[in-house]
Amino acid sequence: MNKKLITLLTLILFISCNSCGKIKYKLENKNGENYSFETAQYISKDGINGKTEIAKKDYYYFHSEKEQIIDFYISNSPKTKITMTLFDNEKNIIKVISEENNEENQTNNFIQIMKGIYFEHDMLSSTLPKYYITIESEEKTEYTLILQKREYKESDEKEPNDNIGNTQIIEVNSNNRLYTIEGYYSQTYNPVLTSGDLKNLEIDAYKVTNNSFNTYSISIELSGVPSIDASIRLYNHKGNWITIKDINNVGDGETIDKLILSPYSSYYFVLTASNTVLNIPYRLNIIAKPYDKYTENEPNNKPEESQTIEFGKTYKGAIDYSFDRDYFTFNIPIKSSVKFQYFLIDSQAINISFSNDTLGKIITMPQTDDEHIFSLSQGKYYLIFERDSTKEAWKKGISKARNYEFNLSVSNEMSMDYNYGYYDDLPKSNKNTDEYYYYYYDNEEENLESNFNNTNDIIILKEEDYNSDYYYYYEDNDNETYYYYEYEN
Repeated sequence: MNKKLITLLTLILFISCNSCGKIKYKLENKNGENYSFETAQYISKDGINGKTEIAKKDYYYFHSEKEQIIDFYISNSPKTKITMTLFDNEKNIIKVISEENNEENQTNNFIQIMKGIYFEHDMLSSTLPKYYITIESEEKTEYTLILQKREYKESDEKEPNDNIGNTQIIEVNSNNRLYTIEGYYSQTYNPVLTSGDLKNLEIDAYKVTNNSFNTYSISIELSGVPSIDASIRLYNHKGNWITIKDINNVGDGETIDKLILSPYSSYYFVLTASNTVLNIPYRLNIIAKPYDKYTENEPNNKPEESQTIEFGKTYKGAIDYSFDRDYFTFNIPIKSSVKFQYFLIDSQAINISFSNDTLGKIITMPQTDDEHIFSLSQGKYYLIFERDSTKEAWKKGISKARNYEFNLSVSNEMSMDYNYGYYDDLPKSNKNTDEYYYYYYDNEEENLESNFNNTNDIIILKEEDYNSDYYYYYEDNDNETYYYYEYEN
C-alpha cells in the first residue's frame, strides 16, 4: 500500500463522513480575532469552518465531559501546508499533525487525521479542564476541523503513548485471558526523543503488569499490517533494554512468547513502525497462560537472567531469533556426576555448552541428540543454547524458531551409603574443641554410570546446600576414605 493509495483511502473516508455531515456533524464558523490562548474560541459544536491568516495561529478550546476518545479530522487545500497542535489544560503539547504539500493530489482537499486521543475525566473535580487547538499555515487557506467523539472502550489505544513516560498500562489478572488493543500507526511525534534508534519512528508504548500473587506466562502478539515493517522492543520494569523482536518482513506481525510475569512485576514494550504512515490500524493481543516452570522462561538471554534447573525434570525451549541465547543455571555443592540428555527437535544447528563463572566455557556438546555423563566440581554452572549461524544463517522473514528438549540429573560420585548429615544432626556428646568429625567409610571405585543406578547415592541439591556453612574435605589413604566436616560459627 503506497502513500498515494493511503491518502486516497483517507480522503474517501473523510468525504463519506462529510457526505452525511449535514446530519451527523454540526459545524460553526471561525468568529473573529482568536489569535492567542486568552482569546481562544470555544468549540460548542462538532467542529469549525475557518480560514488561516498569514503568520497567525487560530486558537480554539473545548472540554472533555467524560472519559472518551476523540478523533480529530482537518482538511485543507493540498497547495498549502497546514499544522494542527493539541494542548492540555497547562498548555503543554499533546500531539501535532502536519503534512507537507501533496503533489499527487492537486484537485481535492487534503485530509489529516489525529486518531485515538484519550481524554480522562476527573469525577471529583468541580471544573472541566480546557484543551486547546491551534491551526496555522504559511499561506491563507480554508480548512474544516471536526472533533469526532465516542466513549472510551477497554480495547482502545490511549494516545498519546509516544514514549515510556506516557505508556498505556495493560493489567493482567487471570489465566487464559485475551487482552486486546485496537491501535493505529499514526504520524511520527516524539518531542522527547532527540537521539537514538527510536528517533523519527512512530512509537506506541505499553506496560504489561501483574498486581497479584499469581505467576503468568505472557505472549505479546502484534498483527501484521500492509506496508509496515513493525517491531516489538522489550524493556524491564526500570525501562532498561532487554531485546527486540523484528524477525519478520513488511506486512508480517511479531510475537514475544514465554515471557514470565512474576507476582507484582511488569515489563515495558514499544511498538515501532518503519515509516511515517497515516493512521493504519493494528491489533495487539496479550495472552496470559498458566505458568509452566519446565518451559523456557523469557527473558533468559544472559547469565543474570538464567532459569534455575530442577534436576531430573524435562525442559522445553526454543531459539527464536538470530541472536537469541537461552541460559539455564544449576548449583553443584559437592563433586558429582552429571547426566545430560537432549533432543534437538527440528534442527541440528544449535550450539550447546556448559560454562562456569571462574573457568568460562568448559564443555561443548555434539550437535546431535545424545546423552553424556561427566564430572563437575563444586560450583555454579550455566547451560547455554544458541543458534549455530555458520550452519544455519538467519534470514529475516524466512528463518523459523528451533526447538529443543533436555533433562539434567546428578549423582554423588561416592558409591556408598553416604551420610549427608549436618553438624546439628550429630550427637552432641561427640563434639570436641576442634569442631572436627572423623568418619571412616570403605570406598570401592565405580564408574560414573553406576552412580545413577544406586538411589542411595543421589544428592538432592538445594540452594541451602550450596550456601551452607559446612565445608567438605577429602582425604584418601590406603584405599580408605576420610571425610571431615568443619562447622563455621
